Amino acid sequence: MPTIPLLQYPNPRLRNKAKPVSSVHAPEIQKIIYDMLETLAQTENCAALAATQLDLLNPPAITVINNPDPNSSLAPLCLINPQIVEASGECTDVEGCMSVYPDQIKGKVKRAQKIKVKALNQKGQLLEIEAEDFLARCLQHEIDHLQGIIYLDHLSPLKRKLVEKKISHLKNLAKKKVDI
Repeated sequence: MPTIPLLQYPNPRLRNKAKPVSSVHAPEIQKIIYDMLETLAQTENCAALAATQLDLLNPPAITVINNPDPNSSLAPLCLINPQIVEASGECTDVEGCMSVYPDQIKGKVKRAQKIKVKALNQKGQLLEIEAEDFLARCLQHEIDHLQGIIYLDHLSPLKRKLVEKKISHLKNLAKKKVDI
């Protein structure tokens, strides 16, 4: 089962913008989708992944998401070239990220409460998804990734500074463990 390594913050490649997919049926795109779904399935406590979080050269605009509704026929979601076409409401909740010390770093992020997203699925069919609450938050988080934006960018300057300090501390701890 092939999995793709996840990039870890502050890797500058997390800031890369995804390349639009022109041919969903291209063998290399289908392989990336398969590998992303496998990586999602094999990554513990992972709600979703964007191609830009993974060790891929020229990552395509693809995200895979574990749908929080186990009865949904949409689980897991594969969205190609996703775009938010409507957003309403506002809510603030805690977010984490598989690329930003997922077990240690979290932050409160303001997002739209309800959104509508248009994308293609892995078969090239047009999808229109209306989502709210957790799924809406997840979709916004992953679409941000495809634009080179990480959730830390949504934090206030003071909170961002505190998080950066904590990350620096975690990196120093990890370095000390390696040196021993």
